[in-house]
Amino acid sequence: MSHFLPQTDNPADSNVLLIDTRAPLHALLACAEQRIQAAKNLLRCLSHMNAYSSDPHDLSAVCEASSLLLQEGCDVLGVLVMREM
Repeated sequence: MSHFLPQTDNPADSNVLLIDTRAPLHALLACAEQRIQAAKNLLRCLSHMNAYSSDPHDLSAVCEASSLLLQEGCDVLGVLVMREM
């Protein structure tokens, strides 16, 4: 496994965001948990939005942010799984 693994949602021609695959397990787990919790909180906010009182751009922004956070969390969890093999 490479020392630095690019995250899935990097722009196609650039690996700007990288995961340190040698980071301590507790740090990787805390990172994944933080992102998944943040996405959960955004989705909870989304569930309280009213279709009549929210701007369609707000809906799109919450969905995009949630998707990015969940993907980052899943990428970090994937590193944990690979390290256990």
